[in-house]
Amino acid sequence: MKKKVIAVALMTSAVINISFILVHLDVSSYVVNYSTIQPVRNLYQHISGDEIIDDVIQYDNTIWKISAAFKGSKHRTNAQTTVVTLSNDAESVYKGDVIVIKLQARDDNGRDRNVGGDIWRVAIYSSDERFASMGKITDHNNGTYTVHVYAGLSGQMKVQVTLVLQREAVLYQRDVLRPTELRSTWRGIFKRRKKTEHTYCVLMREGVWDNKCEFPHPKALGMTTFVCDPPKTLHCNTLIGIQNVANIPNSLNRTMAENSHFFQSPNADQVITNSSLKEMTIQNRREPDNLLYSIPHCKAELPDTLSDGYWLGSRWHSLVCQSKQWTNVTEVQECLKGKDVYFLGDSTTHQWYKIMINTVGYPVHINDNNWRRKVSSIPGLFNASGTDAYSVKVTDLKNNINFTFRHHAISRHTRHPIPIQRFPFFVDLIDGLTAPKCNYVIVLSFWAHFEAWTQTSFSERIANLEKGVKRLKKRCPNSIIGIKGSHAKHDVQSYWIVYDMIRIMKETFSGDGVFFIDIWDMNFAYAIANKKNMETHMPLALIREEVYLFLSYVCP
Repeated sequence: MKKKVIAVALMTSAVINISFILVHLDVSSYVVNYSTIQPVRNLYQHISGDEIIDDVIQYDNTIWKISAAFKGSKHRTNAQTTVVTLSNDAESVYKGDVIVIKLQARDDNGRDRNVGGDIWRVAIYSSDERFASMGKITDHNNGTYTVHVYAGLSGQMKVQVTLVLQREAVLYQRDVLRPTELRSTWRGIFKRRKKTEHTYCVLMREGVWDNKCEFPHPKALGMTTFVCDPPKTLHCNTLIGIQNVANIPNSLNRTMAENSHFFQSPNADQVITNSSLKEMTIQNRREPDNLLYSIPHCKAELPDTLSDGYWLGSRWHSLVCQSKQWTNVTEVQECLKGKDVYFLGDSTTHQWYKIMINTVGYPVHINDNNWRRKVSSIPGLFNASGTDAYSVKVTDLKNNINFTFRHHAISRHTRHPIPIQRFPFFVDLIDGLTAPKCNYVIVLSFWAHFEAWTQTSFSERIANLEKGVKRLKKRCPNSIIGIKGSHAKHDVQSYWIVYDMIRIMKETFSGDGVFFIDIWDMNFAYAIANKKNMETHMPLALIREEVYLFLSYVCP
């Protein structure tokens, strides 16, 4: 049978330098044969489902054999019948190795699935040690999946394999739900003098309408338009605020209800409980990660790795690049001296903002309960300005560092109306950055408020923002710009949509000299290691590690 050689960066137990191991995949058995060893410098990922799909599909050139027909059933993937196998020698897994796990998806009849598309999550962890390492999963598009997990700690580890979403749930969201408009609606607040009127507002890119208040912004939204029913007596140009409300059409509500079973037990978020691979022992090896692997300095355009890193104790250990603990205030101040630092995003970016000003020396105790509060000036040290937590600026007077946070326009806040003027489109804000010294450091984040946008409208908004970033880089070539990725929320319904935003953002900004902070695995590793739930706003102990990773890109 034909074999294809696929390069996978793995660790040998005999040497401390990473080795490039050629994995020969015999598609009839998927038995891994570790043979030829050559030196390599990193954990870069070289395997993908597309690379081996031609080998996976076997064609029978014989005629259609009606006599061989049989009666059968084909169902969706079932977590409890799926087969989990370890490709490594279970007795010879060492700290620093990359563990290889194979999944063969099966339905509830025990029949092998012959298509991919399921969403899995795999982790090895020890709650006692507050350790967790997440698996990178390759979908071979034939019902089998390969998982690579970094063994970041020695000892007895638990193995958790979770079927997050079945293929059919993803196809429903991709092909039916996500292209559907009107999934997010707002109350428009129109006001002139003492008169206030409310109407119904939506985002529209497709379709037609009559006699609506239109609020186009092609530079930011492209062909998507914010549209409101006209107020009874006031003019369209008196819109002062918006508030997200639940007012989606009945037909869409019915469609969502009819497909809700995809996101409920036993179809979604199911941990495999009857696998033979529930635990494994990782042998000790004393060498640290930076001796086992050549981990590069943090910079833009780094390739994907077989593991982003792992959580241990109170720290994230990155394998993507050399992240450090920025606990020396003077060192942070020296790096950012004279710079204008912008945090442009949502409330999860506001968490970053508060940790950053604390890291640079703003003397206030910031915790999970008070991070939303408005900061105050400290005479002679810090000057704070801004009307509320959504638009704030803090200046380190001694080091001439400006820290600005702004929330993006068209948010989905539900508790109170959002003033239009205080929530700018970031492409407008970036186009307005014209300081002579051009000492800009910018982090951009778009995800938490966009799961109800169609993929086309979301991608268009990101693409227009990327054009603004290019214009800024042309004016100010030394600008340092990072993109903060998404993390999963508490609900499985948003899981795939939020995760796919990472792909869209990475693809859009690829080649622009912009670095991407992928926090997906970091957040899950933290949650599993510390027995926490995934939430929109994660604990600040985790957020601080995210900011340290960001600083490692800004201050190499």
